[in-house]
Amino acid sequence: MSTPKTVHTSLAPQNATATADLDRCAVSTDILEPVGWAPEESRAATSILVDHGFSALSSSDDDIVVMPLSRALLEFPWVQELMFSLISPDEDDMLHRAFESSREPLGTFTWVRDEATVTLPVQSFTVMTVPQERQFTHDITVIGKGAVVDHVSGSAVTPTLSHGTHVSVCETFIGDGAQVRSVDVDKWGSEMNVYSYGRTQVGVGASVSSVSVAVSAVHCHRSQSRTELASHASCTSHSIVLAPTGTKRIKSDVVVLAGEGAQAEQVARMVADGGVIENRSQLVAQSSGVNGFLECDGLMLRSDGGITSVPALDAQTDGAQLSHEASVGMIDSEKLDYLMSTGLTEDAARNLIIQGFLDLDDDQIPVAIRERVENLVAAARGAEKM
Repeated sequence: MSTPKTVHTSLAPQNATATADLDRCAVSTDILEPVGWAPEESRAATSILVDHGFSALSSSDDDIVVMPLSRALLEFPWVQELMFSLISPDEDDMLHRAFESSREPLGTFTWVRDEATVTLPVQSFTVMTVPQERQFTHDITVIGKGAVVDHVSGSAVTPTLSHGTHVSVCETFIGDGAQVRSVDVDKWGSEMNVYSYGRTQVGVGASVSSVSVAVSAVHCHRSQSRTELASHASCTSHSIVLAPTGTKRIKSDVVVLAGEGAQAEQVARMVADGGVIENRSQLVAQSSGVNGFLECDGLMLRSDGGITSVPALDAQTDGAQLSHEASVGMIDSEKLDYLMSTGLTEDAARNLIIQGFLDLDDDQIPVAIRERVENLVAAARGAEKM
């Protein structure tokens, strides 16, 4: 893949109108803050996609290009080679229908140049404001060789939106030796149908660390991801999942240890609060000297709903070290009774147990996101109003 060396044209005019556009789209900071948004002056780049257009699109760092994907396809011909190179639109019926119905791609192109050390995070968000709307987005992210960057992303809807359909495709290309940390928080409508497709290619010696949070109510969220690691690349992935009553989450995550010496750790912590979670995690070893670990833990808060967790290990070569741990169990009634005896309400006691189970003090979870997760969990369980 060859990339141009010239600096992209300034995005200042887009940034100048961002605040006005944000107001016109009726998207307030109250909607975005719970999913990780921060003022643009504290971010290296910002992308906010609202319904079928952008309300904010800016970069304050010459090492970061951020623009509509449709524009990037015209300005950088090499981007055309990347689009649908990691996933085929024919791979899934829903994806195929969404692709066929789109006249031009709607999504963000983000490019961090080679050897860039980005001191401030890059942030990107997808928002829906129109009830019963259908939104299809396609994002392409390119992290250059040796680049170091943090990325915050999220999805949100306006308070009055409960029904709708969202389909997203994310193709990410991480260059050799790059270091990427990311946090993603979803907050969709309670009756929405969401389909997420993520594909990531990780270069030689690169490292990726990600935390994904999906705790708000949604009718059905089907997500599938596939990450391929080159030699001596590493990937650490932690997911926090809650399914309140009426919510169904179907997750499928595959990590392919394609190159010698690649390492991966996948940790999923799932709580069923009357909803249903189906989780399938797989590690595939294609080279020798690789090391992979899966951890899938589920907590049932009540007898209705359910958790199905299927960890899978596929060693296709000698010298691969793969292992997994998996557990699903009901909430500890003795612990619940004890907490209530100290004066806590049942809701407060349950929330405390959930927070302990989700291990929000885990060093992998940024401090700035922990309180947001706690509030989202409490709100999703109906313990407080957002």
